Amino acid sequence: MVGENLRHFGGLPVADFRGEGTPLDFTRTCPRLRCDYDDEQDLRDLLTLLLDQPSLPSLTALVFGLWLENGESYDVSPQPVLDMLVAFKLRLPALKALFMGDIVSEENEISWIKQGDYAGIWAAFPRLEEIIVRGGADLSLGTINHQSLRKLAIQTGGLDQMVVREALSANAPIEHFELWLGDEGYGANTSVADFEALFAGHLFPRLHTLALRNAQYTDAIASALVASPLIDRIKRLDLSKGTLTDAGAQALISSGKLGQLEQIDISFHYVSPEMVSELSRHTPKLIADDPQTPDDWDGETHYYVAVSE
Repeated sequence: MVGENLRHFGGLPVADFRGEGTPLDFTRTCPRLRCDYDDEQDLRDLLTLLLDQPSLPSLTALVFGLWLENGESYDVSPQPVLDMLVAFKLRLPALKALFMGDIVSEENEISWIKQGDYAGIWAAFPRLEEIIVRGGADLSLGTINHQSLRKLAIQTGGLDQMVVREALSANAPIEHFELWLGDEGYGANTSVADFEALFAGHLFPRLHTLALRNAQYTDAIASALVASPLIDRIKRLDLSKGTLTDAGAQALISSGKLGQLEQIDISFHYVSPEMVSELSRHTPKLIADDPQTPDDWDGETHYYVAVSE
């Protein structure tokens, strides 16, 4: 379900950087550093070459793809690269957007992606406005104190409760908050109770986009959210890739507050066609692509998130 590499990021087209040929113009291009399985270079080699580029001070967006060690991805962390970024922070004074883990399922399944500790990133890059991290194994965000960070997105097949707490504790002007919560079989251990302070409206006063995606308990999220003050503030709600059913859709409708939202995305859902039609009548723009049918076996009905393994 994570099948395509980025084409654009940070407002720029993405191009693979190999350290060969004509230097890139970073005012026009976002470089992506990634390994191939038959490649002798690792990400540290590519980052070393990038750091010598003459136009580096103008670089505003940076993407890291597949990381390998001795041709293997299993249990390989990007921590050395994160440490290099912090060590050479003065060479990247304009960095505003960072994507760590542009790795598609053919390269490495999302739940097999090992991550690292991002605690040093926040002070190193004070102009950072957007960060996206894919993969949740061994992920730590640390304490986020930042004056510029507007978008925080964590994409996983199973997100640990501690990472959720770190994200919700961010002291930053967050406008877009996005978590892929995932499946308990792949490390997810959160519940709707973890978002009590967020739903109560105590966090992120500038928040306009809330994306709690890929959740096993989307109905509970929908019910809690529409009963909270937060629903009166946000403009975009994304509950896609999860397990929304007619019960959750009815909770959204019954709130009577959907008309103030600019967009609701429930793509990959378990809502009946009739209820989708009803939901669409209550919100200006509903995205309800990729309807699903639950599995029935052993006398029980089973609902699955879009992205787990």
